Amino acid sequence: MKRSKRRTRRDPVVSLINIVFLILIFFMVAGTLARAPTDAISFVQTSSNDCCVPPDALAITREGALLKDGVPLQRLDAVVAAATHAGEPVRLLPDRDLPARILLSRVSELRAAGAGAVVILTEDTGE
Repeated sequence: MKRSKRRTRRDPVVSLINIVFLILIFFMVAGTLARAPTDAISFVQTSSNDCCVPPDALAITREGALLKDGVPLQRLDAVVAAATHAGEPVRLLPDRDLPARILLSRVSELRAAGAGAVVILTEDTGE
C-alpha cells in the first residue's frame, strides 16, 4: 500500500501582504524625494495637512517677494492666467516671518490680477 503525500497549500494572503508592503515602502521613499521650492524661506507650520507642496505654488519671502520655482516673479498675470485656465486656485507658501499686512496685500494683488481663489499653504509638523 502506497502512502499518499499531503501537500500543504500556501495561503495567497501572504503574497498579497508582501506586495502591499513593497508598495508602501515605494511610496514612503518617493514621498521623501520631493524638494521644497526654495531654501530662502521657512514655511509656517501647522498639523494635519492633507498632502505635500504642489509644484505650481508661489513662495513669498519675508520681504514680500514672490518666487516661482525659486525665481522672482516680475508679472502676476501669467501665473494667475495659468491657474484660472486650469480651474485651480493660486497657491501661496508664505515665509514664517512674513508680516500679515504684506501677505494680505499680496493676496489683494493676486485677486486684482484675476485670481478666483487664493489658497495659503503651510508646512505640516506631523503632530
